[in-house]
Amino acid sequence: MKLFGVKVINWAKIKEIPPAERVDAIVDALCKALGKIQGDPVKKYAAATVDGQKIVGHDANLMPAAPVALVMSDQLKSPDRGYEVLFDEVDMRASSNDTFKIIDVSGGVTFYQQRPGEEAKLSKLPKAAVALVSFLRFTGGFAILDDWLRFNQYYLIDQLFADTTRNWFDKKATIHYGLLTALSSAVNQAFVTDDISTINAACAGILQDLTDAGYAVDENSQFDITVNPTIKERILMALYAGYLNPNTNNKKIIWNIRNVIATSKIVNTSYYVSLPGGKNMRGEWEDFNLRPPQRNELALGADHVWTGAYNPVIGEAKQHKRCALS
Repeated sequence: MKLFGVKVINWAKIKEIPPAERVDAIVDALCKALGKIQGDPVKKYAAATVDGQKIVGHDANLMPAAPVALVMSDQLKSPDRGYEVLFDEVDMRASSNDTFKIIDVSGGVTFYQQRPGEEAKLSKLPKAAVALVSFLRFTGGFAILDDWLRFNQYYLIDQLFADTTRNWFDKKATIHYGLLTALSSAVNQAFVTDDISTINAACAGILQDLTDAGYAVDENSQFDITVNPTIKERILMALYAGYLNPNTNNKKIIWNIRNVIATSKIVNTSYYVSLPGGKNMRGEWEDFNLRPPQRNELALGADHVWTGAYNPVIGEAKQHKRCALS
């Protein structure tokens, strides 16, 4: 059985392992498979709490670039993680705090001309300009029953691991994309003649709105577009239109579109143009990991609990435009 293109366990070799060691070997194999899916190392379970400090996951410095649905990509053998490019990561894995702060632009730093020998003037951040983002913990799991091992019913472990992993990534994607779909009608961009003109207007509108709000942005900013897969072709045609006949005066997108992210988590009646990063943040407290198995005599097996903690936030709606199709 393969999960997201990754072979989970080679059950043909299970008989080579002594019966008393098979559960541990199965768990190790599941963790290795999850590590390949996430693109980073995964511990069997998190480190124990020490001196009141939070449980710490793997070393975030080992995490490579997230798999992203790029315009030119061909096939992704991974969960839906395209949202990761929209949100700057706030690494809380080694932190003892259960919240992180977002500072509003009204409390930003102001630069002054400094005369020789003069001290720098420090900006003061008003309390009202700080918002707290708390972590959300998500937990799931399954029991590996003694009879499954006794009667070689390993396919049941495959099915449960696949369901648990898919549900984890599906839930995480739903929450992140849900922040886009929950934005108010204030971010709506009306249809302007065609998709090319609409995308150009959305990018220009985002920069103008942010400039008016006091943010430092420029016309060389890079944008991401998030679409439902059923209208991805239409958006790609708009992006390519200006290069099909380069010697003509046909319209084209005049802004830097970095990624086109396709996901079924948003409806096909509109799409989103976004300025990534900035006030779009995702706190990562604990990566998806397996806790130590607990013997459950009532079920005649061992409970295996998978858990993780995170929480994303869109701190500035002006970084996004919801574009109409007609």
